[in-house]
Amino acid sequence: MPEGGSPLGLGARLRELRTGWSITQRQLSDALNLSGALVSSWEKGTATPPEGRLDGYARFFATRRSLAGKQPALVPDLSPEEEAVRSSLLDELLRMREETLDRPHTQYRETGELGGRFWYFPDGQPVTILCTPLSAAQLGFKVPGGDGLAGLPPAVQYATNPTHPNAVRNLANGDVDSLLELVGHIRAENPTADVRWLTYDRITNADQLTGHLVVLGGGDLMNTLLPDGEISTVRSLMDGLEIPVRTRFPGAGDEEFDGEFVVQVDDRGDPTYGAESEEVYKPRFVRNEGAEGRPRAIVRDAPQLRSDVALIVRKPNWLNPSATVTIMSGMFSRGTYGAVRAFTDAKFRSRNERWLESNLDQDDFWMLVQIPVIAGENTVTPDLDRASLILRTA
Repeated sequence: MPEGGSPLGLGARLRELRTGWSITQRQLSDALNLSGALVSSWEKGTATPPEGRLDGYARFFATRRSLAGKQPALVPDLSPEEEAVRSSLLDELLRMREETLDRPHTQYRETGELGGRFWYFPDGQPVTILCTPLSAAQLGFKVPGGDGLAGLPPAVQYATNPTHPNAVRNLANGDVDSLLELVGHIRAENPTADVRWLTYDRITNADQLTGHLVVLGGGDLMNTLLPDGEISTVRSLMDGLEIPVRTRFPGAGDEEFDGEFVVQVDDRGDPTYGAESEEVYKPRFVRNEGAEGRPRAIVRDAPQLRSDVALIVRKPNWLNPSATVTIMSGMFSRGTYGAVRAFTDAKFRSRNERWLESNLDQDDFWMLVQIPVIAGENTVTPDLDRASLILRTA
């Protein structure tokens, strides 16, 4: 049974009803035959629902039987007890609607201070950015800690020994370019928000993950176990999102450059979490066209990217359904940076937000995007209006 009266505004009350039952905006909009954009605008307080739509809300939240089927749906016939709940909830929502219409301002701003929506979190909850730590192999050593650090290059010691006088916390942060881009932008859009960042190996308990969460890189979190089969706290969170996308690294081949994204699909070819069939999406490299087999062109001892693949996700945070989890994960750091830039770049962020609003549920979606790279080093901000860059969506 839904709670009784609430001191919240109408938009916040509608969001409270939905998140209290742990359903997404898409599920609710489908049940009420609405667009996801309408549900989002009502919850944000940027628009006010008509009375007839509030009756649909009251009928849906009058009974938990609305969740009994395969998908949430309105129940055709309510029992006398459920009808009483519906009537009381409708009275409450209509009263709050009248109060909203009497107020000169809506509850939330429609956009952040920079005019954006994607990185604007109007509820004021803290924002935590999780970054990918560089591995021991990437830092150039095998066994961290103890006397083994003494002979390592100074920069490695600064990155791995937190008690070193020259310790630099972000020196071993594999997503520092994306982090620098993002922290300033989120703080500018949300000047009163508490924005923190750390590498995901420093998460020790689930309480650190209950606000708005942004995961940079770390695609391997979705399929990598800790020693002895232990599953990390962050990995558990990622598994709970039930995204039908995994990263895969080869048992043979180059463990740094041969990674790929795998989309799980059902018999009809639809992305489905846990399905056994798959589609594979790989980064593209510059090729040596004059050599047999067109091997990757090597420049300065490394292959050169032509384009990366990035996973962009936003889902309700199942540890706190009123908050969100956002994932920006390229196969390489180039892809992560391009994914972040899709919604921070002043030239593209508004049109990309409009594309997202028109094509997907802004609060519950995932997509694989191609991130172009010029001359192997210059990451191009993806324009989501270019259909060729959208590889797969929910």
